[in-house]
Amino acid sequence: MILKEGGNIFKNPEGEPATTRINKADVGPTLGWLEKITGLDHKGHMLGSTGVKDTSGDLDVAIDKEKVEKDDLVGKLRAWVIKNYPDEDPKQWIRKSGISVHFKTPIRGNVKNGFVQTDLMFGDQKFMKFALGSMDAKSNFKGQHRMIMIASIAKALGYKWSPSNGLVDRISNKPLEGAKDPKFVAKTLIGPNATPADLQSVESINAKIKSDPNYENLVADAKSWFEKDGLELP
Repeated sequence: MILKEGGNIFKNPEGEPATTRINKADVGPTLGWLEKITGLDHKGHMLGSTGVKDTSGDLDVAIDKEKVEKDDLVGKLRAWVIKNYPDEDPKQWIRKSGISVHFKTPIRGNVKNGFVQTDLMFGDQKFMKFALGSMDAKSNFKGQHRMIMIASIAKALGYKWSPSNGLVDRISNKPLEGAKDPKFVAKTLIGPNATPADLQSVESINAKIKSDPNYENLVADAKSWFEKDGLELP
């Protein structure tokens, strides 16, 4: 699973996107409003570019799957929709897909400001913060590109990379011991002196492995993917 940025789940009657990008200044107030409905901390568990870059295509938030049931969360959102918009189909506001619950969220809690898609993503909340962490605001790459870069290196070394399960053996499909430990992941993929900070961005990863004699093999998949998006490694 790769974190994809840019919400387009919800459509208006004309088939056009019912949600829009959100400005950085509006992210905190919007999630704060949503917290009052869900009773959960969302501002402390933002993923991807949410709250980092000047604008975000959607709001990606980690939800602890061990503490919150997906259907319970849907129930809270549904109750809000029924109370405030009884004539509308809740499916116009709430959708489920994979590990996520999607909610058409009024920006700053006011429908007059338009809507942003919020993706409430269920998993290991602490690990997701590392695995799906934000990129540097100045980077030309997105969070999904960081995922692709890590996966490319993992593949070349005989592993698979999963933001849900961490490092997985490519043959047995079993997670390695320490699969979700950021320190273990960094040292396994990019060297014994590596730290989790070295996996923070495409740029930091590339700088760390640039002198590796196996460099071209490590980044082969990433280069192929990046070319499709008109991007090149530094």
